[in-house]
Amino acid sequence: MILSTSSGDFPIPADVARQLPNVPALPDTAAPNARLQIEDFRHWLDASPEHAIDYERLRRWHLVQDELAAQAKAENRPFVVSDDGLE
Repeated sequence: MILSTSSGDFPIPADVARQLPNVPALPDTAAPNARLQIEDFRHWLDASPEHAIDYERLRRWHLVQDELAAQAKAENRPFVVSDDGLE
């Protein structure tokens, strides 16, 4: 798995990937079937409170990783994806 951040793309270590919530891909708004993708995603999100929690956990993790990657880039040091932000 690869994490895309504003600072680049980074491999997600297997031990971190195993901890990530299972969330479907966000809809591709440029796709011909974007409306269907959006409806499907909303349906999934609304189907269970756990889905909303999982989505928010994944979103927060991504924001934290993006910030950590930016800090590493600014300090000219390597960045390794971690589970920071998943708690």
